[in-house]
Amino acid sequence: MSSFDSATDVAIVGAGPYGLSLSTYLSHRDVQHRVFGYPMQTWRAMFPTMGLKSPDFGTNIATPQAGTTFIEYGLSQGDDMREPVSISLFARYGRWLQERFVPQVEQCRVEAVDRQHDGFGIRLDSGQRVHAKRVVMAVGLTYWRRIPELFAGLPQELVSHTSQHTDLSRFRGCDVTVIGAGQSALEAATLLGENGATVRLLVRGGGAYFADPPAEGRRSMRYAIMYPRSVLGPGRLNFFLERFPSALHHLMAEDRRVRLTRTHLGPWGAWWLRERFEAAVRVHARSSVVKATRSGSRLRLRVHRDGEPEWFCDTDHVLCGTGYEVDLERLPILEPELSARIQRVERAPRLSRHFESSVPGLYFVGVSSAFSFGPLFRFVAGTTYTAPTLARRLAQTAPTKRMRVARGALDVVASVPLLESADRGEV
Repeated sequence: MSSFDSATDVAIVGAGPYGLSLSTYLSHRDVQHRVFGYPMQTWRAMFPTMGLKSPDFGTNIATPQAGTTFIEYGLSQGDDMREPVSISLFARYGRWLQERFVPQVEQCRVEAVDRQHDGFGIRLDSGQRVHAKRVVMAVGLTYWRRIPELFAGLPQELVSHTSQHTDLSRFRGCDVTVIGAGQSALEAATLLGENGATVRLLVRGGGAYFADPPAEGRRSMRYAIMYPRSVLGPGRLNFFLERFPSALHHLMAEDRRVRLTRTHLGPWGAWWLRERFEAAVRVHARSSVVKATRSGSRLRLRVHRDGEPEWFCDTDHVLCGTGYEVDLERLPILEPELSARIQRVERAPRLSRHFESSVPGLYFVGVSSAFSFGPLFRFVAGTTYTAPTLARRLAQTAPTKRMRVARGALDVVASVPLLESADRGEV
């Protein structure tokens, strides 16, 4: 290992909810590890005024320590935790947890991960090389943002993804076309309209849909049975996915699991956004862009609408709220030779029940694991199962664990009288 500057047993690439959660469990089990990344970077880069779609009790970063839930943190900060709960509060929660329980995060960027005969090599943006026995990819959403292929080659000043903006005020007075029907698209369109932009929303489906507000007062026994609460929202399927998080991995055929992961909890907005959205945004249902061409400093879009003639519109900017799609070919930090060895589910890694890829010692968590485990793992709530499960697995073969076993064995041998050992032919 002379070519490396340092070494570790486990390297965690990413310091978002999944990376931080895993680190707390590894520390609890005394597994040597290092964490590389900028804490809560993706969350801190989102619109600070946006609200969380998930319920507050379903947005915990799991830790083995008591008193670390999102609700407990929010109340300690004087927030009443009524919806909408801001994304900026959740980002501060993650930073608080990191500073308290994972202070060793190395704030740097991992530029490359390659395979070594006895582990992995990691190159940091500082030029340092780190050797790791095992690597956990906890890269979050950054690499997976999806922009439709027809916009390829157009500059970012004309086409961008909702995740690339923290401030939409620069679009005041502009004509903006938003594409998508999920929470990010609906809320971005709302914020644009509320801040002085002329905004239209193009959706392929029948329109913009919103969740119903939570039921008030005491729920009947029948309602509680039909629609039990869960971190994913009410409903028996959501309840099952929360309580039996590994069931889909073990019991469901891969194609059905992928289909469920793609379609369950599909594009819709939070209940508290509906009134604001309808006052600020014009919706074009069953519409999709079929061609985009640059026209001076603007874009000309050719739009197809089911059952009607195509039409054109000129716009200053296209904002894509088109979600995320895991595709290992878009993960540049994996060296091509290593990436090619990873078996796929669609374009995502195929993982074992321990979150291990087909390359021994290389693990994936978070949304990267969703096609192997199901829709729960598209959300922060998936840390509750992922972190303790993977930490237990990594602790089974950790050097510190082996050392403790070896010491215990030596103590037992030392306690056996030499004569008794000799009689058994052991000396």
